[in-house]
Amino acid sequence: MKRTLMAAGLLIFPLLVATAFSATARPMIWVTADDRPEILVKIETQPWARTVFAAMKDRVAESVAAHTRDPDAFLRGLPFVPATVAGQHPTFALIGGNMASTPSGRRNHSLQRFLHIGTDCAVLFYLTGEESYARCAADILSTATRALARMPRSDATTQGGIVYPGDVLYEARAVGAQLPIIYDFLHPWLLRGPKVHDVVSRAPAAFDFAVAQSVFRAYARLIIEHGQTGSNHPVLEMPCLALNALAIDDPTERADLLSYLTVKDSPNQDSLQKVMRIFRESGGVWPESFQYSVGVSSRVTYLTALLRRQSPPAIGLDGYAAFPLSLMRLTDFRFPNGENIRIGDGPRRSSNPWDAIEVAYALALREGDTATQQTMGALLNLGISQGSYDRAKPHSYTGGAESYQGPLQLLWFAPTITGKMTAPAPRTTDELPFAGVVLQRNFSPTGDPAHALMAAVSGASYVHSHASGMALELYGAGHVLGAAAGKGTYTTDEHENHRRLFAAYNGVIVNGSSRSGGGWVSLGIDTVKPVSTEPAFGAKPVSPNHSFTVTRFSDLSAGNTNADQQRLVGLVRTSATTGYYVDVFRSRTTQAEQFHDYLYHNLGESLALSAAGQPLALAATPERFRPAAGTSWSRNRTFLFPGWHVFKSARTSAPFAGDVAAEFSVAKLKPAPTAMRVFIPGAEGREYSSALSLETKEAPSPYDKAPTPVLVVRQRGEAWGRPFAAIYEPSTGAASVRSVTALNSNGRFSGFKVVSQIAGRTLTQLVLVSATADGEFADPAIGVTFRGRYAVITLDQNGTCSALYFGEGSKLTYDGLTLASVSGANTAASAEISANTATLTASTAAELTLPGGKRIRSLTPKP
Repeated sequence: MKRTLMAAGLLIFPLLVATAFSATARPMIWVTADDRPEILVKIETQPWARTVFAAMKDRVAESVAAHTRDPDAFLRGLPFVPATVAGQHPTFALIGGNMASTPSGRRNHSLQRFLHIGTDCAVLFYLTGEESYARCAADILSTATRALARMPRSDATTQGGIVYPGDVLYEARAVGAQLPIIYDFLHPWLLRGPKVHDVVSRAPAAFDFAVAQSVFRAYARLIIEHGQTGSNHPVLEMPCLALNALAIDDPTERADLLSYLTVKDSPNQDSLQKVMRIFRESGGVWPESFQYSVGVSSRVTYLTALLRRQSPPAIGLDGYAAFPLSLMRLTDFRFPNGENIRIGDGPRRSSNPWDAIEVAYALALREGDTATQQTMGALLNLGISQGSYDRAKPHSYTGGAESYQGPLQLLWFAPTITGKMTAPAPRTTDELPFAGVVLQRNFSPTGDPAHALMAAVSGASYVHSHASGMALELYGAGHVLGAAAGKGTYTTDEHENHRRLFAAYNGVIVNGSSRSGGGWVSLGIDTVKPVSTEPAFGAKPVSPNHSFTVTRFSDLSAGNTNADQQRLVGLVRTSATTGYYVDVFRSRTTQAEQFHDYLYHNLGESLALSAAGQPLALAATPERFRPAAGTSWSRNRTFLFPGWHVFKSARTSAPFAGDVAAEFSVAKLKPAPTAMRVFIPGAEGREYSSALSLETKEAPSPYDKAPTPVLVVRQRGEAWGRPFAAIYEPSTGAASVRSVTALNSNGRFSGFKVVSQIAGRTLTQLVLVSATADGEFADPAIGVTFRGRYAVITLDQNGTCSALYFGEGSKLTYDGLTLASVSGANTAASAEISANTATLTASTAAELTLPGGKRIRSLTPKP
């Protein structure tokens, strides 16, 4: 019986020994000769495979015909630089600079397309035996290796390549990973001694194995000796190292080079063993923004499948499943409409990495791991049934910084997929610790994503992170309405001085100068950490209508003074189609003079501020949002903190202590006009501003190209005892919240009274909040006492209590009702009350006492 691969322990990478490959025949890298019959049966019996096979032949048909007519003319389409000495082989044109800051049109090298054609032709020869494919591929291989063998690598910088002298990372993917595959498939045929075309003599010549070996060796050593560590870069370069090492014919040298892939770290290249350790320590997800995290998991899955195929396997079995399983884990951090939460440079929208899931499925099938096979198979079948994945869609040639692996569709993908088609149920609360993500979601009984609620708080320092502070994104009406600005073009002023700084996010800026320091490209900040959540991560909620999270963060403001910050976010569902968010943000420093700015961006055409039903008087303040004193921009080193100098059309109120309402109109949103209304109880020392920020990247049209309205509330003095407190209600059509007023206890803000109109009936809710887990609230006038951090009392239109909830607390009383934990310690509990009966659910034992003295013991939520 083959043992399971689901255990996510540390991968054990045994050192390769010289004898491991001594008797290996080629091809051996992607497949062997023994694999061919099964692949041919797959092509013959599976319609999707026949389609892919036909497309591969069509892709190269014109090139093979051109090569057959005139090999010399065909090969001179390569980007040659003529030799300066007669009789020498030409080299290739260089593309200089770092490709990250180079326009895409200037990155591409025609050599890359020739290598793609050569790869397809080599695979087609393996499958069909037709020598026209072999001759075309062999001429590309011979010409490319002879040209590259004459080109020294650039050692002026540790980032130097060969064709790309300023960017080994780019070259490893665009060029370096292709030639070994062509060589491996053609090797048995080349050993028979066929001639290849020589562009110098314009005549047939013998294939030079020594030259090819020198090129493979050069690329393997390039990856080991150049590049940078401590990010995803080593993993992006690993396929180049793996394939070139496997193309080396000497088994001793091959084993030595592969050891740098598996267990040996060099100053410029991390091993898979180190990658696995980082992955494990980060909770089973690679610690970078999502597109890079997915890229790492996908490539390590590919490398695992590749190395397990060698004879004997070049890596151990234990722990590999953690990487493909992480591809599923990342889907847990999507909003109900399928869009990603915004962390760092990550995209808002991304599809599932179907190729990596296919590879993971095939690997599990090959290894006898039924658990992973079923998991990946279910995901693939779900994608097929939903129309988001088509196995018969042929791969096209890659461009830019990607190696070409298109033939693996035929060579590795399983003939058929088994696995139950079920969508995984997302957790109510969840966390992604490396990114400081703490989220909560509430799906509607209607099942419509437009009726769902979700809030995500985040902030941390990692590779490709942003200096975001403790940022919030809010979802409503089927869209991410309260959104972060999104990634711009790397190295640009807009990206470095706004989009990845505090003012691009929904958080609090301290003293006008919140800033980062150290960390990745000087964007180091504290990590947002959870303080309390209900439900606990992965647990079932005690109520279908409530959840909450509390997070903390330390902000570095001017003068190296840390500001303590805490954010409580609650979700309250009031009907199947309505609900609102609670946001209470506390911030303070030890400075005598301090001020705090609360920022909230929302998609829309306009932002209107009002007080007591009348527009709030605002005056133009063009100089209000300036870079902090002493800040300057030096690319990837120092920035124009806090990033709000891009705000335009700023208008600000005079100091105002009253309640304020804000409305973001999102009239052009499809399928229906939408609004986000914000209710802000007043406090002394407040000033309110409206402004326009840059467009929100990847927002629904037309908001991806329109300025984004932003609300800024300035609090003079501390904002801890006088926190920024707001109720957010997204709505289409008529809104439900009618009024919001503050609740106070002992002279301090302690919550909200929220009055809603739901289906013609009045619903009143008392939302109680505290900065601590043992907070005390008492208001004899309304008959409420509470000990704890967060609670909601719901009253029907007659003023009768219909529900009691606390997310963290020990005792809540209202109008003769008492909800309390049995032990006296904090717990989470929810009571639905009707007449003289009730249903009580709690995370630990709790008791509800009704006015007549009847007591009801709690049920525990079903797992």
